[in-house]
Amino acid sequence: MDIIETVLYSKPDADNVELIDGDWTDNYGLILVLKENGKFVVQIGDSKLMLPNFTISCTYPLVRWIDNNCFLIADARNEDNTENLYIINLDGTVLNSFHCGDGIEDIVVSNDGIWISYFDEGVFGHGISTEGLVLFSIQGESLFRYHSDLLDRPSIVDCYAICKGTSPSLWLFPYIEFPLLNVNPTKKTVETYKVPKVLHGSNGICVRGRFAYFYDRYNSNGEVYCWEFGSKRPQLVGHFNGTARGLDPSETNHFISIDDNLVKAYRIIHNEEY
Repeated sequence: MDIIETVLYSKPDADNVELIDGDWTDNYGLILVLKENGKFVVQIGDSKLMLPNFTISCTYPLVRWIDNNCFLIADARNEDNTENLYIINLDGTVLNSFHCGDGIEDIVVSNDGIWISYFDEGVFGHGISTEGLVLFSIQGESLFRYHSDLLDRPSIVDCYAICKGTSPSLWLFPYIEFPLLNVNPTKKTVETYKVPKVLHGSNGICVRGRFAYFYDRYNSNGEVYCWEFGSKRPQLVGHFNGTARGLDPSETNHFISIDDNLVKAYRIIHNEEY
């Protein structure tokens, strides 16, 4: 297996610019959140959009594409019931906003809605984040709540990684035992797969066909592994840098990664993937 690495963005060498978060799709391209001179800015292509209509108090807002006309910004920390997810069109107009909980770990947008996973401070906090994983509608209605809507499931203490599966499902990799789970919110079912212990602690996953890719397991320094479902041992593929998350199975690339200076996309060339 080989890895094709594509640099999507390189931060200018300026002390007043900080790279915060980003998202990529083949259809919509790259969207970024930057912090310039202490203010958050959304960059789409060569265009920059100031966000003057609301305040994000955290130091790490998340950004995701909704469609080709709008995107979301979410405040990962929110210990009260105020709104902390905003859906915004490309001219900066806020189309909708709602409260989506505290301690957000990751967000995946799909045709089914907005999936939000939570880390331990959210799970052991209060409100909707105690569910560990929630599917919201674009209007902010909770369509699926992991802990409440699934009767027989492993508990989520900290959701280390999520990625889109075949619609309407979602893959997740939760602490403590690190099973690989496939959740179907329509049927309210979960499929559980036991993975080799060497993959425990991975904080990025991507599932394509009968193969799952795991990024940055415990003490791995950015290693990427490929594991075929049911096999005993994973195969080391290579290394990434930064914080990486798995992309939709319809995407050309498998992962997007973000570090202090660069946004990269990674495509894993694996002839047996399908």
